[in-house]
Amino acid sequence: MEIRLLKEPELLPALHLVWEVFAAEIAPTCTPQGVESFQKFIKFDYISQVWHRGDLLFFGAYDKERICGTLALRPDGHIALFFVEQKSQGQGIGRMLFQSAYNYCAGELKADRMTVNAAPKAVERYKRLGMRAVAGEQEQDGIRSVPMEMYVNLAMVAPVKKKAKAPWIALGVFGAVLLLVLLGVVAGTVTHRILINQRADHAPYDGRDDSDEPEDGFWDEYGDSLPEEFWDEYGGSIPDGLWDGSEGADEQSGEALSGVAAIPERIDDNLPYELEDDAYIFSDNEKQSMMIEFSVSYPKISGLKDSKTEKQVNKILRDRAMETVERIYENPDPAIKERVLGEDYPMLANYVEYKVCYATEDLISVAYDDYAFEGGQNYYTQHLRTCTVSLKDGRVYEVKDIVRLDDAFMDEWLAVMRAETDDASFLSEAGKDVLKKALEGDSQDGVYVVNFFLDADGIEIGFDLNYKEEASESSRYIWVTAPFSFEEIKEYASDSDFWGYAR
Repeated sequence: MEIRLLKEPELLPALHLVWEVFAAEIAPTCTPQGVESFQKFIKFDYISQVWHRGDLLFFGAYDKERICGTLALRPDGHIALFFVEQKSQGQGIGRMLFQSAYNYCAGELKADRMTVNAAPKAVERYKRLGMRAVAGEQEQDGIRSVPMEMYVNLAMVAPVKKKAKAPWIALGVFGAVLLLVLLGVVAGTVTHRILINQRADHAPYDGRDDSDEPEDGFWDEYGDSLPEEFWDEYGGSIPDGLWDGSEGADEQSGEALSGVAAIPERIDDNLPYELEDDAYIFSDNEKQSMMIEFSVSYPKISGLKDSKTEKQVNKILRDRAMETVERIYENPDPAIKERVLGEDYPMLANYVEYKVCYATEDLISVAYDDYAFEGGQNYYTQHLRTCTVSLKDGRVYEVKDIVRLDDAFMDEWLAVMRAETDDASFLSEAGKDVLKKALEGDSQDGVYVVNFFLDADGIEIGFDLNYKEEASESSRYIWVTAPFSFEEIKEYASDSDFWGYAR
């Protein structure tokens, strides 16, 4: 058994495990509103955003390559999610996860305590397992709980062992109250993201004997620690902006936005049309040996004078969002089929969020953040997609239509790209001619996919990057765009009618 900190591609299998245990052991006692609230919280697109900001750490217990349990920890030492798959409960996996989290609190987070909010009827159990109540029963948003804690001592850190003796904590407390403090939502980085593989190697030991351990059946009952009041009341207590990635949540928290959420939008007042959210949601819960899940969001326009153009524009906006679903599921290419057949646990999943960056009477420009598992856990991808469409006739503009791709522009654009990454060697693996062809739409076998979008500051032009192997330093970057103000781009603008609409 191995305990390690999860990398981003490992989050989705962990969340799938969480849902399976929750659905089997806890959901039957919940109201529909409670189940829906929990599903929203563990959605990959939300959890991955919180994970990227470092507001939630995930530990995973692995039996060879199969995840058996997971624990999510806030940087302040508060446990958010703690689940062990049903067939592995009672084998000490929960103890190992907790030990690793304890050690990480002591050695890395420098937290002086670990905390949990216990349901009133679980208080005595927590006391027997080494935690103590620090206040009386409290109620917040209809949720009753007793705050509990245990101190963290660096001197009590010890190696993780399957039979190690350790202080305990009830597994099922995934945080009725703690969910209320996980309000920050962040998307993928606008310029680049470097994933770091971290690992937990030690855990705490408090010297107590095995008689302090819960009986095997303890893990089967951990759902009892969830108060029913949580599921009755929690659905209405979530602040606006928690799930939808709105700017408000980050403004309240003081955190800087990133990714498509950080794009400074321009949406004109009194538009002659309405902008609405639409989505394609699908999951196949009947397939036990394969995960299929899609949650693809995109904008929808209503109220254009020309209904034919409106239909055309909406099809374009939806089709751009659905590109990955189309490629991996609706019309999969042979490589995807081969991956699915070769995986022990195949995964086809796609999560797409969008931002309308620019909307005037004449134009709409949209950026999509796309996360996917294209056949299995090892085939994780992230993409930026963009779409800028004329609302006059439904024309989709491309970079080659609106910018003169001469040497002067190429030199300036490449300088801005390198300034964005703070990397003077960025894109040095490709010559100027190759990069120019890529900007014209030749992606060089999918490696350099051109993107551009308008926003409140001007226009950004760049690539979604899909390197075939880790042969270049540029492979650290997922997508990069170079910003130009409207004044700066004027020197390179073509005579397209586009510039009569973009201003």
